[in-house]
Amino acid sequence: MTRDELLLAALTGGEASTATLSRATGLGERRARAGIAHLTGVGYVWSPVRGRYRLTARGRTISAEIGFLPPADRSSDKSTSRPDPATVDIVL
Repeated sequence: MTRDELLLAALTGGEASTATLSRATGLGERRARAGIAHLTGVGYVWSPVRGRYRLTARGRTISAEIGFLPPADRSSDKSTSRPDPATVDIVL
């Protein structure tokens, strides 16, 4: 999913802060904030109170097509993990 799709899917549950969206999507807070600014600019998100965000009618339509957000699971990210030394074959 793209950054915007992740944020839209995360907002289907209702109003959320940038920190909450960051945790729910696995995005950094800065990246989540930039995404929210973009989604606000195109009319998918609005802010009823500073620092809290909700979907607009257009945003709800788009997020319904995307579906629900799977839980953020960083343990499955193989790019940051090292292989288990017991399973590595060493060829001399």
